[in-house]
Order: sequence, then structure tokens, then C-alpha cells
Amino acid sequence: MLTFIQGLTLTLMPLLSTKAMVIAWLLLPFLAAFLAAVLPPLARWLALLCSLATTAIAVAIQLGGLPVSVELLGAYGVALNTDAVAVPFLLLNALVCSAVVIDSWRRPLPGPFLLLLMVLHGGLCTAFVVTDLISLYVTLEVVGISAFLLILISRSDRSLWVALRYLLIGNTVMTLFLIGAALVYLERGSFRFEAVASTTSIAALALILVGLLMKSGLFLSGLWLPVTHAEAPAEVSALLSGVVVTAGIAPLLRLSYGVPALGPVITGVGLASAVLGLMFALADADAKRLLAWSTLSQMGLVALSPVAGGFYALSHGTAKAVLFLVARRFPGRALQGWRERPLPAGVWWPLCIGSLSIVGLPPLAGFTAKAGLSAGLSLPLELAVTLLSMGTAAAYARFWGAPLIRRPANGSSASGDTPEPAWSLGVILLVLALVVIGAATLTWTDKPVSAIAKSALVLLGGWGLHQLLEGEGLRQRLRLRLPELEGLSDLLGGIGVVGAGLLVILNR
Repeated sequence: MLTFIQGLTLTLMPLLSTKAMVIAWLLLPFLAAFLAAVLPPLARWLALLCSLATTAIAVAIQLGGLPVSVELLGAYGVALNTDAVAVPFLLLNALVCSAVVIDSWRRPLPGPFLLLLMVLHGGLCTAFVVTDLISLYVTLEVVGISAFLLILISRSDRSLWVALRYLLIGNTVMTLFLIGAALVYLERGSFRFEAVASTTSIAALALILVGLLMKSGLFLSGLWLPVTHAEAPAEVSALLSGVVVTAGIAPLLRLSYGVPALGPVITGVGLASAVLGLMFALADADAKRLLAWSTLSQMGLVALSPVAGGFYALSHGTAKAVLFLVARRFPGRALQGWRERPLPAGVWWPLCIGSLSIVGLPPLAGFTAKAGLSAGLSLPLELAVTLLSMGTAAAYARFWGAPLIRRPANGSSASGDTPEPAWSLGVILLVLALVVIGAATLTWTDKPVSAIAKSALVLLGGWGLHQLLEGEGLRQRLRLRLPELEGLSDLLGGIGVVGAGLLVILNR
């Protein structure tokens, strides 16, 4: 008997220690934020510590060093799933947050920026691993409130309205999400994702999906995204488009694993979102709004594949954070006359590398992500993704015409009072991540020669489409014909249309 107890103790001790490690990791950003409020000089180092801890946890999960399932407070408490699905999202969170901290190292940040960044980081980490609806609701609310306060950092009248609009839309859809969770519990007696998979309540599924689609920035539910991401400060835009939108897409991909009926629905919404975002990105004349519309489009592609979506989100989020961080140093936001505006090397090269990664050029991470996504799709969907990629190349080709300033110059911040180095270390970190991840995963590509040929075809086709739109004045005509969809009434109406559509589709 004593030998049995000793053996059982030796078996349980590693599990208990790793479980405690997961809990400590999830609590670390919130404790660090509290400590940063008490000792502000430590804030940057504490934020980097949180990102390093998340990176270590992601590596441990990938190597199988952590328990796959962790339950707290019994069957009705918190359920965590530290599996491979969470790994790319955790790495993305660590990369983007650390890059934002490093990028702003020599500049004073307004208000409690770093404190809010750590709270946001902690909420995102939890959102990527929770597998029960109530915990997910709480973490998404933490993420939403943190993002709302970060948008307000600039303290302008415009940012106040944009932030309040984001908060209003978010609270509305999360109330619907909570009602859906209650309906699942009434039927199945559980808030776990497994209960969602077995529910027969169409209303519950529709309400939960509406909440997650809005948080993911998908289709009509994501029409809040362009203005919000474009008007926020550059650091906040990098966080929003880089990683905040994945707080909704990660659980959406988890649910699509376990609920077969949701697969075609999410695929349809993702494809519609990709088309909608691309059309507006091709027509928009504002650089930051183009990037924001592109996020709405690319999140649609992430939703197409539960298997490849995580890695695609990692590659896109890293590249989009690069683009928004360098957008702070653009000579202007208007794309008209872009070719007459020379850019310093610290802006020109990251702008080209980040956009080419999103287009899918080897050996960048976006190439492997595009190839992996296409490999898991049916032939019609693969063809649609290829055509959408050409459109994406045409949208980003508008950035590639700016000349390069070959002689380094001492840059200055947007306010003109704080000198900056020619290159941002935070941007360099993200660019290196795109190259290293792309090179390391190049062997994952099935039929690499055909994938490279397709990438070249996409690039050439996109450049040709760009020239056609510019030469014939089609872009201006497209801009005039596209409807205005970003008023508050449009946003609320879009959510209603999506909810009603989901009810009809799921009832079939």
C-alpha cells in the first residue's frame, strides 16, 4: 500500500507542478500590471517579462511539456486547453506585445499604456486556452475594455468617439454571446465547448457566433474595424490588427473543430469577409484604412481552415504589426502622390517585407501560411484564395512605388520633438520573425516548386491589376460605387443581418 501511494505521489507531482505553472503564467501579466502601477520605472521590463513567459509556455506546449487539459474549481469552473491550437496565437501575442514595447523604448508613452498592455496581454493569453463559455466571455470583456482604454490614449475627440463606438458594439454582441451561453447551459447543463458541440439550440449557436464574429472582425459584424484601427495611435493599431482580433478567431476555430454544422457557415462568412475587405482596400485612398480593411479581409482567410488558420494568423499578425508600427513614420496617410514621397530605409524595407509576406512571397512566413491554407482547401476555395491573393497584391502594390532615401537621416517623431533612430528595434524583431519563421517552416510546404510558381503568378497578377486600376481610373470609380457601411446604424444593422442570416442558415 505504501509503495502504491509513493508511486501515485510521484505520478501526480509533475502534473501538479505544471498545472501550477499554467496558473502562474496566466496570472503573471495582471500581477505585473499591478506592480507597474506601484513602480512605473519597471513597467517596460515587466511587459517584456510577460512576453518572454508566454513564449516559454508556447514552446513548452509544442514540446509536450504541459498538460493538455486543466480544470479549476470543478466541472462548472474554468476549463483550459493548452494544446497545439493555442501555440501560434501565443507566439503572436508575445511577438507583437514585445515589439510594441521595444519600439517605444526611447519615447515616453502617454498615460498607463504599459499597464494596459500587460492586462491586454494576459486577457489574450487566457482567451487562447480557455474552453468554457463563461471564462471566454470574461476574458473577451477584459480584452475589449483594455483595447477601449488603449484607443483613448491619444485623448482626442475623434479617438473618444471611435473608442466609445467600439465599446458599445462590443458590449452589445457580448450580451448576445452571454445569452447564447445561458441557452447552452439550460439544455446541456454545462458551459464547456463540448456542450456547444452537442446542443440542438440553433439560437444558442447563432448568438455565440455573432459575438465571436464581431470580436474577430469578420464580414458585416466586423465593420467597426477599419475606422477603429485606422484612427488609433500606431502602437495601438499594431496591437488591434496584429493580435486583438485573434481573441475571437482562436475560439471560433476551436468550435469549428467540434461542431461540424458550423464548418460550412464559418467558411462562407470567412470568404465573404475576405471579398468585402479586399474591395474596400483596393478602393480606399487612406494608407492606414487600407491596412485596416486588409485585416478584415485576411481574418476571413484565417477562418477558412481550422487546421491552417492558427499559423496563418501568426504570419499575418506579425506582418500587420510591422506595417502599422512603421505607419507612424509615413510622410502622410493619403495614398495620392505616394510615389513622390521618399521613405527612409527603416520604413521602406519593413513596409515592403511586411506587405510581401501578406501577399505570400517566399521565404517569408506568409508564403508557408498561404501554401498551408491552400493545401487544406477544396479546389474551388483554393482558386478563390489565389484570386483574393492577387487582389491583396494589387492593394499593397500602392505602397511599393515610393522611392527609397539611400542616405540615412536622423528621423523625428510625429510630434517633431524627439529624435528617433533610423530603424526601430521593435520592427526589426518582427521582420526577423517573418524571415526566420518562413525559413524554418519552408520544408512544410507541399510541392514547393508549384507553390513558388503560384506565388510568382499572384505577384505578377496583382501588379497587373494594380496598373489596370491606376491607368484606367477604375479605382476612383470603384470608390464612388462602394456603399458607406461604417455609420453606427450600419454597424448595428450589420450585426442584426448576420444574426438573422445565421438563424436561417443553421435551421436548414
